Amino acid sequence: MQPIPGKLSIENDAILKSSLAFIKSKTWRMNNLYRIVDKDGDSVRFRLNSVQSDVLEKMHKRNLILKARQLGMSTFAVLYLLDEAIFKPNLSAGIVSYSLEHAQHIFKRIIGHALDTLTPFAKSLVGISQRSAREITFANGSYLRVDTTLRGGAYQVVLVSEFGKTCARNPIKAEEVITGTLQTVSKDGTIVIESTGEGNAGYYAEMVQLAAQRGNESLSDLEYKLFFYPWFLESAYVLEKEGSLSISTDQADYFAKMEKDCSMSLSLGQKRWYCHQQSVLGEKIKQEFPSTISEAFTSSSDAYYFQLCIEKAFQDNRCLSTSLYDALQPVYIAMDIGVNDLTVICFFQVQHGEIKVIDYYEDKNKGVDFYARYLQQDKHYVYHTIFLPHDAAHRDGIVVENTYERDFKRLFSASATRFVVLKRTDKNLNISNAKLKFDRCVFSISRVKKLLDQVGKYRKKWSEQNGKYLDEPLHDVSSNYADAFIYAMQAVSHIEAAGGNRGAFEKHRLVVENRAQRF
Repeated sequence: MQPIPGKLSIENDAILKSSLAFIKSKTWRMNNLYRIVDKDGDSVRFRLNSVQSDVLEKMHKRNLILKARQLGMSTFAVLYLLDEAIFKPNLSAGIVSYSLEHAQHIFKRIIGHALDTLTPFAKSLVGISQRSAREITFANGSYLRVDTTLRGGAYQVVLVSEFGKTCARNPIKAEEVITGTLQTVSKDGTIVIESTGEGNAGYYAEMVQLAAQRGNESLSDLEYKLFFYPWFLESAYVLEKEGSLSISTDQADYFAKMEKDCSMSLSLGQKRWYCHQQSVLGEKIKQEFPSTISEAFTSSSDAYYFQLCIEKAFQDNRCLSTSLYDALQPVYIAMDIGVNDLTVICFFQVQHGEIKVIDYYEDKNKGVDFYARYLQQDKHYVYHTIFLPHDAAHRDGIVVENTYERDFKRLFSASATRFVVLKRTDKNLNISNAKLKFDRCVFSISRVKKLLDQVGKYRKKWSEQNGKYLDEPLHDVSSNYADAFIYAMQAVSHIEAAGGNRGAFEKHRLVVENRAQRF
């Protein structure tokens, strides 16, 4: 007879012994064998909720789980691996966490509690032969390890917990997970990656967005299946009593849009609960409790410098598909120069206090001759001033006897183009200046989308020791794009100071208001 999955109550060994026919069912085991510590600090028997049951039923070889906070997905995934190790012989299972503290929490609070609270007869079925601070070996030859990284060996089942945090805080460790840990799992093995979103940069965001675009139909064993669970699927997220809470017009518009886009209906209690959470979390509400996949990765994070600025630019209709270039106005360039690194060039105009980012270009491993020829022959702009970074007086890595500034002036000698080397100033001050000027920027999105996307990924360094983001930028690919944009905003300050643009902000306000009326 086939075992019938169910939620049988087994509070003593006698009932458990009589239920041995059901042991072969993983669903039954998950619902009956393990205890967890709930939100109130009580030890209760673990029961699969609706979203956990959905994942268990539809599990693929490769799985990405994007969810709202407090849906119990992390606990479910950990118990899933524990159960696999207990009931499948000679299985190597590994759990990767974003921090040592979180790894210890998983090992002691979830796995440790589940094992320590098994009934005596259940413990005899499990058979633990060795248990250390981070690894458990079972009598059936299987073992389960929890750590911040899994080096060496081969694993049949791997869980990467809160991978979004790893990508945001420690990109090097995230790369090690992708290129190291996940490569230890064979095609027939199982990978589960679960997290909330944390910014739009990094492997997790890219993997989820790729999986969302591809869909879950006809996947190969090596393609990731995406599970997404928004906040409104949790029945507990309801606030029945209104109290002093009221729903604003903006919030009502948001709910109406979500109901239309997600083809569902929210109760008044759900709306009140969301409004309360928003009053506590602010912009982070979308990160912690997303309604859509895209919302999870366009939310605010302490790590990202320009994320909110970019969101506001889209909301204000300042990212336009039409050309912004005005042939009658001067064109300026700001460059972040790299020889063995990426060089990014930002093209912009300043008109009536408005900063129009009209174009960008990128290349690498090229010298001054190449960029000078490209700007003059391939781009049909007449340049007023080219702004070079403060280190432009350093030696060119390709032609060591010349400087960038001297070479550019020589190669542009037949034109009226001016060159200005920007002063070296404090990095955080330059970032603050760029953020202040962002509200005056309009983007020709058809030409500068990649530039804007990469600027949005510009982030702070994470200090594992201090447990917080530092006021120091992380140098990665996105920093080259961000530096070019930051230099452009520094150049705007130079242009406006030289031109004495009185009334620029008032003119900009009028331009923005006129544009808003057209949409």
